[in-house]
Amino acid sequence: MKFMKYITLCLLMLFAVKAKAQNEAKKDSLRASKVEELRKFRETLFVEQLTLTDAEKVKFFPIYDEYQLKLRDSKHGFRDKWNDKRPSELSETEADQYFKDAVALRKLEVQLLETYTIKLKSVIGMKRAVQLPRIEREIKKEMIAKARSMRKKKKPAEGVEDRAGGDRPRRRAPEGEPIGN
Repeated sequence: MKFMKYITLCLLMLFAVKAKAQNEAKKDSLRASKVEELRKFRETLFVEQLTLTDAEKVKFFPIYDEYQLKLRDSKHGFRDKWNDKRPSELSETEADQYFKDAVALRKLEVQLLETYTIKLKSVIGMKRAVQLPRIEREIKKEMIAKARSMRKKKKPAEGVEDRAGGDRPRRRAPEGEPIGN
């Protein structure tokens, strides 16, 4: 009898682990599809803002993506080094090194901007290449809005009704006080 309980318990645990793994795989798949949708949205925005032809598009994105990757890697390197320390908590020598690292990061950012602007000049021309920082800011705002709208579209959990006021529950006023004051 104990043996049957043990076998039943093992089977239940096995099914629970399998169900959790499937749920994680489903979340990863959903996340990947959202990332892909945002990537395509970004490409569309760049094509529209820069009025890229198909030939320019094919040449532009590999160069631009390489630039963004190097820029991101340099920023991550700085953050990884200084992430666990706040500037106000640094010793004098650490603050000196932090400053030197921050200046080196800015110099690298400028160097990357110069290098990749010259590379992009041959693809899209200097007039459109110098517009990139402004266009990037505009696209970033639109991407953030799109990501937020995608997050809001996800279905509410079972048994939870969709609230008109967003994800947060409404604040209740103490008894005797009107709401909104």
